[in-house]
Amino acid sequence: MTFSGLTEREMSVLRLLADGCDTAEVGRRLFYSERTVKNIIHDVTSRLELRNRVHAVAYAIREGLI
Repeated sequence: MTFSGLTEREMSVLRLLADGCDTAEVGRRLFYSERTVKNIIHDVTSRLELRNRVHAVAYAIREGLI
């Protein structure tokens, strides 16, 4: 876990989402199943009380995390 409260794994997923990748593409690039990618996104949005993946990406960009 980094100081930001996000793990490297979570930040990697958010970076790819910010680059326009969908769930399947994120999974292929990081060698995760689509279910794992969805779980990572869900964990981030729940923990940080964000509405959805777009809100999570915007948060990460705004906070300078990605």
